[in-house]
Amino acid sequence: MLLRVIIKNFLSFDDEVQFDMFPNMKRTQLGSHIYMELCDVPLLKQAAIYGSNGAGKSNLVKALEFLRAFALDKDFSKNIELGKFFYLLKKDATQDPISLSIEFEYQKKFFFYEIELSEKFVAKEGLYESFPRENRLEMIYERKKHNVELAQKADDAVMDATKRMLAKNPLSSLLSLNAEFPIVSDPRCKFATKWFKGQLEIIGVHSFLPTLIDLLRRNKPMLEFVRKLVYHLEVGVNDMNLQETDFDSWAQQHISIAKNLPGDIDKVKTLSLNANATPVLSINVEDGVRKVYQLMFDNIGKGGFIGKLDTSMQSDGTLRALTLLPALYYACKQGKTVIVDEINCCLSPTMVKGIVEYFAKSEGTNGQLIFTTHDNQLLDERDILRSDEIWFVDKREGASVIYSYNDFKEHHTISPLRGYNEGRYGAIRFVNLLEKHANQ
Repeated sequence: MLLRVIIKNFLSFDDEVQFDMFPNMKRTQLGSHIYMELCDVPLLKQAAIYGSNGAGKSNLVKALEFLRAFALDKDFSKNIELGKFFYLLKKDATQDPISLSIEFEYQKKFFFYEIELSEKFVAKEGLYESFPRENRLEMIYERKKHNVELAQKADDAVMDATKRMLAKNPLSSLLSLNAEFPIVSDPRCKFATKWFKGQLEIIGVHSFLPTLIDLLRRNKPMLEFVRKLVYHLEVGVNDMNLQETDFDSWAQQHISIAKNLPGDIDKVKTLSLNANATPVLSINVEDGVRKVYQLMFDNIGKGGFIGKLDTSMQSDGTLRALTLLPALYYACKQGKTVIVDEINCCLSPTMVKGIVEYFAKSEGTNGQLIFTTHDNQLLDERDILRSDEIWFVDKREGASVIYSYNDFKEHHTISPLRGYNEGRYGAIRFVNLLEKHANQ
């Protein structure tokens, strides 16, 4: 579960801002949207983040992606243009470090992870066990450049080796290095790594799961979950199935595709083929037999005729929705925190409402759904969104700020949609290209 994220000097965020999933306990609306028993701290199950183009909504998502990648990949900072991630719209932009922090819960333990990153080294990295009710942190490790302090003392040889390793990898996280070369013996360190690796799912605007076919093939409950919901998307699909074919038979029928496969295909155990970022098929070896797997859709035609079409023949909206359904499964059934940037991308307002409503009203959910969107119709869906589940991102003096609708203390009878469209909460731009053109 995500508790909060703190951002400073990162992309469009200059001054420190905080996004969190803490409910306003005075609000009685949709009490089922507050998790009370999953962990010791009340947490919201979802959040919708609004803002105009260029306000910085996606940069909040990028901050989470950055934190996760830095925590898990020791080479992440080496392989990016790190200087582009600072807030650059000021003098001496890189003089102060990028500062990112995240607080999360995993298996009823709370953690706080923070980094301060300059262009050449990690100024600070700390992992702590958090005790939110007591407003207290207990250090697991704290690192400044290549100097490390551990809660569980290690012998001098281990500490010397750690310093040398960090000196050689000044832009790597100790958390990622610890996964390869166990340095921190404290088991809480592995707990934190498992959350970043397995409990935080991020879906970008243009992302499509490249291994979707394999994902559904290996996870039968997820496949059935997606099959159940795909019919109700109202995109003309009656059902969806995973088709299995012997490789040799498939190759004879798809000569043009088969001839472009790698020459050493016999040595490859698993291969996913994509076209236009869409998973077309998956080739796998099972029990010594090479097989081809494809997603096939029962599309409804004239007079109720059912035709079978593969993913390459589906609309962008259908494929975008297909990306979100596994993420919805993670949030509903597996307790994961799912972040979706521009959930409305390629989707109609009714489809967005249907997806969010399913998560909001499904009983037994144990995860979180957090999404950015331009679909302001949801603002007035009082049976879907609580007031403290609505957030805004705006630009002030060239820098992004983020704040909750709950900060406005409005009466529950006031329409958030009307207020937003009137500009009462900021985070909206009124564009008049005709007037600007006439004045030039």
